[in-house]
Amino acid sequence: MANRREEILRATQEAIGVLNRFPVGSRTSFDIIRAVTELKIPLLFRPLKGLWGATITTETGARGVLVTTQRDLHVQRFTLAHELGHILLGHKTSLDETVGLLGRFADNSRPAEEVGADTFASEVLAPRSLMLSAAQRHRWTKAALTDPKNVYQLSLRLGISFQATCWGLAAQKVLPEQLSRTLQEQPVKKLKLATAPESFLNNSWADVWNLTEADTDSFFEAGPDDVFAVQLLDNASAGFLWELVSPGPYGQVLGEHISDLGSDYGQSSSRVVFLRFDAPGIHRLEFEHRRPWNKQKIAHIDISIDNCGKESGGLPRRTRESALHAASE
Repeated sequence: MANRREEILRATQEAIGVLNRFPVGSRTSFDIIRAVTELKIPLLFRPLKGLWGATITTETGARGVLVTTQRDLHVQRFTLAHELGHILLGHKTSLDETVGLLGRFADNSRPAEEVGADTFASEVLAPRSLMLSAAQRHRWTKAALTDPKNVYQLSLRLGISFQATCWGLAAQKVLPEQLSRTLQEQPVKKLKLATAPESFLNNSWADVWNLTEADTDSFFEAGPDDVFAVQLLDNASAGFLWELVSPGPYGQVLGEHISDLGSDYGQSSSRVVFLRFDAPGIHRLEFEHRRPWNKQKIAHIDISIDNCGKESGGLPRRTRESALHAASE
């Protein structure tokens, strides 16, 4: 049996291999369901009693994964990555009451195999490559990532929890371990309300995405009640205003906040448009910075959003959809 250090090293190498095999494309988060299904690992979501997930080995040596439906999307994703780690690291059947968000920073009482699976999940869902991509887009320096509001926005783009992101930043040596320990204690509700009024949130599980022009051409995986706060800077002196081209059939504008950046007539003004989608699905959010009278455009925001949220049971949604599509042909 491998010791803790060996498990961490093997987990890191396995994560590198999986990341190289399954590039993310325009997604900001690693597509863990795609990885598991294309690796031909059977996967079911079930309302597991007392478990977040499980890795099952049959008498013939076949491996499969179960993940709870009783937790949110972020937990489902991290749990699935954890179970994939068990399989790729050659571990036997594992029944996981929880998974460890601390990864390699777990205390010594946690079994080495669990630390290995935790580390794999962190390395594959919060790799340095995806962190760097988001940081470059948003000009988040190391100093900026000591601000919990920025870490929260990074966590949404990675598709994992705020706490898991804090530990991921430590694992990638972006932040010191002690700072990550302190940072992850920040109340997430406070970070949400720093971006959107509480009245816009349908429930306490909903997240608030702070979107800018830097997010253009991104694909996000979100929840069905998530709120999107789109930051817009109008160039009014030149006659250019940001306009919502199309929120799609289910887009709902919840409100708008305007703040002038100067007292002189015609100076730029900053606006935040708050939106939510009334139905789960894949939506397109499109804004253009243009002159209203002749439609001359100087910039645009074009973002794709999957707001289906967590898996509700049985096979993954895309597996069911692919089977129905094949049956209809």
